Amino acid sequence: MRIVIPVLSLETGGTRFIYQLANELVDKGHNVEIVLPENASVDWPLRTKITRVKELTPATIPPADFILPNFYPTVFPAWESKKGQVVRLSLGYEPLWVPETEKALASYLIDAPIISISEWHRQLILQGTGRDSTVIPGGVDTTIFCPSPKKSLSTGRLTIAYILRSKEHGYTWKGTEDFWEACRNLAPLVPAFDIQVVAPEGANYPAPCPYETVKAYSDTEMAQFYAQADIFVSTSYFEAFSMPPLEAMASGTAVVTTDNGGNRDFTKNGENCLLVPPSDIQQLTLVLAHLLTQEKDRNRLALAGLQFAQPWTWRHSADKLEALLLQLART
Repeated sequence: MRIVIPVLSLETGGTRFIYQLANELVDKGHNVEIVLPENASVDWPLRTKITRVKELTPATIPPADFILPNFYPTVFPAWESKKGQVVRLSLGYEPLWVPETEKALASYLIDAPIISISEWHRQLILQGTGRDSTVIPGGVDTTIFCPSPKKSLSTGRLTIAYILRSKEHGYTWKGTEDFWEACRNLAPLVPAFDIQVVAPEGANYPAPCPYETVKAYSDTEMAQFYAQADIFVSTSYFEAFSMPPLEAMASGTAVVTTDNGGNRDFTKNGENCLLVPPSDIQQLTLVLAHLLTQEKDRNRLALAGLQFAQPWTWRHSADKLEALLLQLART
């Protein structure tokens, strides 16, 4: 199949879905082309053809068997081009958070199949538009995200890992203040622990307790960041899928995460992670204190998460996408 994916950019974050699925489809023998504006960032190692255009318009969309726009401004040029069957890939239900609510909603109401990335995400789209979608979940590359020795083995101090995305950079739903407040409350309860953060946008947060910023620009460096920690924490209020907790599980690290909706397909509270309600700072503090002081529970969760993550591969996700596209081609 010839597949065209028009994007505004391929920076870090949710665009990992596009990069991983596109590369897997190439590996499965499909002809995949990414089309994006000439000055757009590409932060991922793509194996696809990359075509840069002055701007995304119906005229600059190449012909294909399938066109997979993923963000509402890319849907309309793809649809108006009439150069292939459009399948609307949603990485997040935009009417909930973008200023152009009506335009974002309209991008779901065209007569094109929709792909969502979790069951919770599917329900959001269904409630907002009355239209059903096919769930193609995210995955993890277990050849990269895998266990390695914990930093605490050499320091004697347990490490909490966190991805810092601040309000100042537009990430109002990540719960960063909740994390720091929990750490401040934790300090008197557990005398010695370290905090390491990765700050993709270079955020420099005036935190109430000391922390170390780790530079991790590649998957290999992110995998090491997860793996060297004893606990990984995610505090988002909502996510369409939420890949970091799954990556941390695959890296052999105990996970504490808020119940953010999109992670419900792979998080099992008390089995492979510990779940807390979003913005419940008191419970987050108590859960972290428990795992910092209860080595047996911490190791049990880490092992269960590692085992659970193994089938969640990007090849599995690409297989599901390929099956959907082949089914659409027959109808």
